Amino acid sequence: MITKESPLEGMNIGTVATVAIRELPGLHTIDLRVAPGTPTQALVAGVLGMDLLAKPGRILGSLDEAHARQALCLAPDWWLLVGFPKADQSLTRLKDQHHFSIVDVSGQRTTIELEGPKVRDVLAHLWEQDLREKSFPIGAVSQGLMAKAPVILCHVAPFRYRVMVRSSFALHLWKALADAAEEWV
Repeated sequence: MITKESPLEGMNIGTVATVAIRELPGLHTIDLRVAPGTPTQALVAGVLGMDLLAKPGRILGSLDEAHARQALCLAPDWWLLVGFPKADQSLTRLKDQHHFSIVDVSGQRTTIELEGPKVRDVLAHLWEQDLREKSFPIGAVSQGLMAKAPVILCHVAPFRYRVMVRSSFALHLWKALADAAEEWV
């Protein structure tokens, strides 16, 4: 497991009464590529203790805790595993007999969490996709650009979203989010 430094040093602004923005540094993430519907996918899912049969754009696993185990389905054969610190060791043993890819990408991104009743108003300044519950319900995940930074956006609870951003864009995105939230923080 790669120990990474926080690009935002645990920054935190606002309050959940309106909108709070905070970094969740150090989330362990693994990039997993495995062919869907294959025995290999079933074997990998067994090792993880999680069914990997979701549609792209969905999050599997616990959404409540900051360091919960989650599998973000980004494409039919592409998963971003969050909070599985021992999975890369267990899965590496299977790679000799099975075809799939795992890469520890913990050092690539940091996570910014936004929470509060004004969170959609803040995100609407920077995100083009519809964030209403009907279009982007709890448990949804999407990729796109936010303030010209490539991000992964997750809806994890009522009025709570997580934005996973590459470390090199983190400060830029933080400033854009803080600017968008200025009237509420």
